[in-house]
Amino acid sequence: MHLNKGIKQSKSIFWFSVLFIWIIATLVDRIWWNFYSDIPSWDQADYLNSAIDHARALSFLGKDGLIGFNSFLDLSPKIPPLASIVNGAIIAFSGDAPYKAAWSLSLWNGFFIFNIASWGLYLRGEKFAIFSVLISAFSPFIFYLRTDYVLELPLICSITFYLFHLGRWSDKYIGGKWIQLIISAIACSSSLLIKQSSLLVIIPSILFIFVLSLNRDRKFRFQLLILLIINLFAILPWFYHNWIMTLSGTYRAVFESAALEGDPSIFNFKSIFWYFPYLENQFGSIIFLFGLSGLLFNYITYIRSSKSSIKIEKLFNKFNYKWTWIYFNLLTSWVFTTFIPNKDERYIACAIPLIVLLLSLGFYKWSDWIDSYLKFKFQGLLLIAPLSFLFSDSFNRFNTLIKPQSKYYPIKEIISIVKSDQTREKKETVIVVPSTPEINQHNVSYFGRMDGGNVLGRQLGQSLLHIEPVLEYSSWIILAEGDQGSVPRNSLALDNSIRNSGRFIKVREFPREEGGSYSLWKRSSGLLESKTFHNRFIELASGMENGPLGIKLIFDEIAIQHMIDGHFEYQNIAREKALSKISTDSKNIESLWTLSLLKILSNRPSEADIYLKDLELLLPDNPWPSAYRSIVNLASWNPWKASIIADNANIRHQNYLLKGLSDISAVSRGALWRVPSTLKSVPIAIADVDKILNPIKEKDLK
Repeated sequence: MHLNKGIKQSKSIFWFSVLFIWIIATLVDRIWWNFYSDIPSWDQADYLNSAIDHARALSFLGKDGLIGFNSFLDLSPKIPPLASIVNGAIIAFSGDAPYKAAWSLSLWNGFFIFNIASWGLYLRGEKFAIFSVLISAFSPFIFYLRTDYVLELPLICSITFYLFHLGRWSDKYIGGKWIQLIISAIACSSSLLIKQSSLLVIIPSILFIFVLSLNRDRKFRFQLLILLIINLFAILPWFYHNWIMTLSGTYRAVFESAALEGDPSIFNFKSIFWYFPYLENQFGSIIFLFGLSGLLFNYITYIRSSKSSIKIEKLFNKFNYKWTWIYFNLLTSWVFTTFIPNKDERYIACAIPLIVLLLSLGFYKWSDWIDSYLKFKFQGLLLIAPLSFLFSDSFNRFNTLIKPQSKYYPIKEIISIVKSDQTREKKETVIVVPSTPEINQHNVSYFGRMDGGNVLGRQLGQSLLHIEPVLEYSSWIILAEGDQGSVPRNSLALDNSIRNSGRFIKVREFPREEGGSYSLWKRSSGLLESKTFHNRFIELASGMENGPLGIKLIFDEIAIQHMIDGHFEYQNIAREKALSKISTDSKNIESLWTLSLLKILSNRPSEADIYLKDLELLLPDNPWPSAYRSIVNLASWNPWKASIIADNANIRHQNYLLKGLSDISAVSRGALWRVPSTLKSVPIAIADVDKILNPIKEKDLK
C-alpha cells in the first residue's frame, strides 16, 4: 500500500515538474511575443492568413460561416490543413494579433514537451525524461520555432507523437494492442495532415514495420493493414481535391527553390554534410557537447562490457528494440532530408526529437557515472540546459532587438487608411510593388483581414505585362521611395508608370526605418470607375475553342487579374451573366465556355465536364471540348471516362493532343500495353503544342 502510494506521489511530482518546465518556457515565449516580436514577414504571415481562413470557414471568427466541404479544402491548396485548423481555433479564443495568435505555438510546445516526457519515461524512467524535457524546452532551435510563426513546431509535435506511439505498438513485448494501433493511426494521420515533409519520417518507419511484420503473427499484419487504410482515408479527401496544386507546389518548393537559391547538388560533398554544422547552434554548444561526450562515454562503456559480438537479434530484444527504433528513424530521416535538394536549417525539424533523446542519453550517462563516483545523488546536471540557454545567442536576442513599441510599422497605418475608405462589406485588393519584410503581399493580407477585415495584398511588377492591367483595373497601390536594394527593372517600370499615369493620387507617405519611405496610392476619384474585368473574361473564355493558343492567352491574363482582384469578384458577375443566358438559351455557346472555365479555375473538374459535354455536342467539328473533357476527367481521377472520351474524339478528329491524352488515360486506368504508344504520342503532342505557342514566346522575348 505504501509502495503504491509512493509510486503515485513520485509520478505526480514528475508530471508537475514537466508542467512547471513548460510554464517557464511559455513565460519566456510570452515575454518575447509581447515585447520583442516583429511584424510577421513572408512565410509567417502566410501561415497566419491560412489560420484565419480556416477559422472563418469554420465560423470560429464568425465571419464567413460554414462553407461546403470542397470550398473548405480550397483553403489549403498546397499544404495540408490540420495545423491551420488547430491554429485557427486557438486564434478564435486568443485573438488574431500576432502576439495573441502565438498562443497556438505555446500550446503546440506543451504538446511536444509532454510527448517527449512520455517517451523518456518509456525509455529510461523519470530522470532521463526530465533531461529530455529540459533539453527540449531550452534548446535555441526550439525557442526559435516557438517565436517564429512557421509550421515546423506543429510538425515536430506530430512526429514525436507518431514515432513514440508507433514504436510502442510495434514493440513485440509490450505492443500489438488495438488501442495502441488506433493512437498510432491518429498520430500518423495528424503528421500527414500538417506538412508533406512528415513523409521523410513516415515512409522509412512504415517500411521498417513492414519488414518486421514478416516475422510477426497475422494479427500484427492485419493491424498494419488497418493502419495504412486509416491513413489513406484520412489524407485522401484533401489530396484528391488538391493533388495538382500540391504536386506542382511541392516541385517548386523542392526543386525550383533549390535552383534559385543556389543550393548544392544532392551528391555534392557540401550537400551531404549540410546540416551537421547547424547542430551545435540548434541545441547550444554546452548542451550539444555535453550530450555528445556522454554518448561516446556510453558507447565505450557498452563495448567494454559486451562479452560477445553484437548479433542482429539482440537489436530487437526486450531491452534494445526501443533504441533500435530511435537509431533507425534518426538515420533514415536524416538521410532523406539530406537528399532533398532545397536546404534550410529548419528543414531538419523531423529529426530534432530523436536527437533530443540521444543527447538526453548522454546526460543520463554522465549523471549515472557522477552518482556512482561521488556516492550520492547529484542533481546539478539538470541546470546545464537552462544555463546553456542563458548564455546562448537566443537569449541575447532579448538584448539586441529593439522593442516594437519603439519601432514604427507603417503597415498598420496603411491598412487603417484603406479600411476607413471602405464601405462596410466592400472587398479591396492592395497591389504591393515592393516586397520587403516590413511590407509584402502576405502581411498586407494578414493585417487587412484582422478584426474581420476584407483587404487583401497582392504583389505585381515582375513583368512588363503587369503595367497595363494595373493601370486599368487596380484601386489601391503601395510603392516605395529611396534605396530599396536590388530592385528588378520591371518593378521600377511599373512604379514609374503608376506615378506618371495621372490615374492615381498619392494618399500619404510613411517613413521607413532604414531610410526612404513607403507611399499609398489610390485611383483618382475624378476619373471614371476603373474598368471591370468580367466582360473581358467572357471574351477570353470563348477563346478556349482555339485550343492551346487560346488557353495560353487566357491564363496569361487571368494570372495577372487574380493578383489585381484577390477576391475574384469578377467571377461572380461572369457566372451570373452566363447562368442568366443559359436559363433562356441552353445552347448559348459563349456562356457554356464561360461556365466551363469558371469551374476549371475553381478546381471543380467534374462540374466543368458537364458544360464541356454540351459544347462537345454543339461543336462537333471542334476537337478541343473533347480534349478538355479528357483532361478534367483525369484531374478528377476518372481515367476510364477520360480514355473513352479521348479515344472516341481521336477517331473523329485525328488530333495529336487527343492521341496523347488517349494513351495517358489508358495507361492510368491500367492498360500498360499502351505504354510504348504513350512514349511516342506524348512527345509528339508536346512538340506540336510548343510549335503553336512558339510565336507567342518569340513575341514575349522581343
